[in-house]
Amino acid sequence: MGVAATSPALELPDILLLAGPAPGKGGLQLFELIPLKFVELFIHDEKRQQLKVKLWSGRTFYLQLRAPASEDQEFGRWIRLLYRLRFDSITRVPFTQAPSLKDKEEGAVITEKK
Repeated sequence: MGVAATSPALELPDILLLAGPAPGKGGLQLFELIPLKFVELFIHDEKRQQLKVKLWSGRTFYLQLRAPASEDQEFGRWIRLLYRLRFDSITRVPFTQAPSLKDKEEGAVITEKK
């Protein structure tokens, strides 16, 4: 599993990548690209370094980080990313920067897209 941004203009990722072992090649094969607006990501078990991925279709997956136990930094990055995704989505306006002073003066209204 990975997350990525579909545009360099985005501050945060907006797509979920699901991959698994490629048959006979020893690498990874990409299975799905899912927009993050159709996915909920949670910390399932911090001690076991497990994430919960819930799709809008109702399917739920539990994923475990496969890194040495001594590397808590890697899971810590996932925690920080999920926190930013959850709380930034409340105020985020896709493909734009924060409203400029000119926008405020002209009475531009920016609404959250869901």
